[in-house]
Amino acid sequence: MIGTGKITGRLDRILDRFASRLGIISVVGLLFVICAAVGFYVQTVVSQLEFNHSKFRDQNARNGYVALSDIHRLLMVTQKAVNTGEMTPELKSDFANATDVLFVRLDSLRASIAQHEEIRSAPATINSLDQIIEIADAAIAEDSPDIDLLMDTLLAAAVDARSHLVQFLDDMRRQADKVLDKQSRAVRKQQVVVLANLTCLTLIGSVALLLLRREVLGRRARESAEARVEFLAFFDPLTRLPNRSQFQDRLERMLKDDRPLALLFIDLDEFKMINDTYGHAAGDAVLKHVGGVLSKLANENKGFAARLGGDEYAIVVPSDHVVRLTSLCQRILSDVAAPFSFESESFEIGLSIGLATSTQVSQNETVTLDLLSRVTDFALYASKSAGRGCYTFYNHELEGRYQERRDMLEELPGAIQHGDLEVHLQPKVTLVDKKVFGFEALVRWRRGGQLVPPNQFILIAEESGMVVDIDHFVLRNATKMVADWNTDHGTDFSVSVNLSALHFTSVRIVEWVQDALWSSLLNPSRLTLEITETMEMRDWKQARSVISGLRKLGCKIAIDDFGTGYSSLAYLRTTSADELKIDRSLVEELESSEKARLLLTSVMDIARNLEFEVTVEGIETDRQGSIVTKMGAQNGQGYFFGRPEAPEAAFSAAMNNNRPSRQMSPN
Repeated sequence: MIGTGKITGRLDRILDRFASRLGIISVVGLLFVICAAVGFYVQTVVSQLEFNHSKFRDQNARNGYVALSDIHRLLMVTQKAVNTGEMTPELKSDFANATDVLFVRLDSLRASIAQHEEIRSAPATINSLDQIIEIADAAIAEDSPDIDLLMDTLLAAAVDARSHLVQFLDDMRRQADKVLDKQSRAVRKQQVVVLANLTCLTLIGSVALLLLRREVLGRRARESAEARVEFLAFFDPLTRLPNRSQFQDRLERMLKDDRPLALLFIDLDEFKMINDTYGHAAGDAVLKHVGGVLSKLANENKGFAARLGGDEYAIVVPSDHVVRLTSLCQRILSDVAAPFSFESESFEIGLSIGLATSTQVSQNETVTLDLLSRVTDFALYASKSAGRGCYTFYNHELEGRYQERRDMLEELPGAIQHGDLEVHLQPKVTLVDKKVFGFEALVRWRRGGQLVPPNQFILIAEESGMVVDIDHFVLRNATKMVADWNTDHGTDFSVSVNLSALHFTSVRIVEWVQDALWSSLLNPSRLTLEITETMEMRDWKQARSVISGLRKLGCKIAIDDFGTGYSSLAYLRTTSADELKIDRSLVEELESSEKARLLLTSVMDIARNLEFEVTVEGIETDRQGSIVTKMGAQNGQGYFFGRPEAPEAAFSAAMNNNRPSRQMSPN
């Protein structure tokens, strides 16, 4: 007997041969021949079935049904003659035409029936139709036939013909059923042959699949899976650039070599707009295109590019040469900005770059991956703040700003907790009489004895998420201040509070506003919540839900900073707001620029058509106030009417302002 080991060895050799290219070609060829043979056989059977069935196709049935229609037409013409009392020339012509058509139909039916003598009802059908034609021909031959007699005779013959036609059509159907039944039995008999062929085909296919699975699919699948896992661990699958993990590993190794290097963080400008407008396929194409450009430039400078996630990239180059790095940044901006097309759409791609060198950072601290990444990110932030589409080097000046920002970021939580934040109020006036009707609540930070303006710490608070706590602080204090003053002095001042876009990701702000109103006892109609459309407010379904909840409390909603480039007409239409606040940027050149006045007039028309109450911000002169009043603005705000002040001073100034009646200058 042959041993088990020898059998296994022989089987393995056979399998290896079949797994070779020649073996696979042989198996595929055999399968093709079998499939072709089975296909030819089945096609032959089908062709025979179609031939048999064609004998009983719809020709006879169609002739029979049309003959019924022709008889009906002949009867209809005769009925018209009965109704008119005579066979007019026109009716006689129609009658003759109907007879001729029926005659032709009878000839066609007679010719086709002659091929199928086995249908017993066929002769009677032909005879009944002949009888109708004889009656019709006799009537045509007479000059003035008896119409009533003709109608009775035709009707009786038609009933007889219809009966025979129906019987004929039924016989045809039964005959067709018999033929089809024979065909079905023939097909069933052939099933055995077909199943036998398919069984052989399945067995051969199974053997081939086992061979391929054993040698090709098994071995190569494992290798492919291992390679895929290894690739995904270190590379981005879309751009095929190193991912964040590989980027950090390589950068740490380069830092340990203690050689000068530069780190560039690159962020695409307005990438979300491409995704939203053209779809994610276009967005992926842009990401791949940018990745290819960055990889090429990095390789030219003996460095590497990486995709960190989303639309964020990084480049590391082994150089701290300012001129060379400047040239690299310029090349990146120009090459990425070159026209790029995807599916007939052309894209203009912009990006912002932040750059830091290990040499610059090491002057004050030991360079680590985290530190170098943080300062480079700050340089990128500076590029975005400068208007985007540019690059920024981390330098001594930026280092001072970075340290200041980091200090503020560390101190801000304590400032919120320990009461170092203050609420200041800026008056809002009715433009017709300049009387103060309310205030906008603005936050100030008393840091080291000095007031820090909001533009120096609000952005930091927004990035860190602490702006939510700041808004909550302002909301509680502002509502209480105004409510207490109204109660104590019999006034009816309102207050406006700004809300960050971060509030509109949940309904928590609705609960905060409700708590503030209940605790302060402020009339809800005297509270206006100012919101700004920003890129961060992406879920407008959720945002509208929050706005709806705020309005149900009785508060008013104002759209802030209209004219800064954020707000869109779609935003205005879909936001249930009461007030439109026009940004100071539309007011600055009112006195000297006709274009500025035309633009503001257009905005006023939009607000009027959408039934918004208009408040114009940034009014600094009497002349500006007069112009916006004539344009139809109801309310104003700006340094001309009062700067932000501590609450007591703001309230006192408002009371003094409202005593005399002041009118806007007519000029």
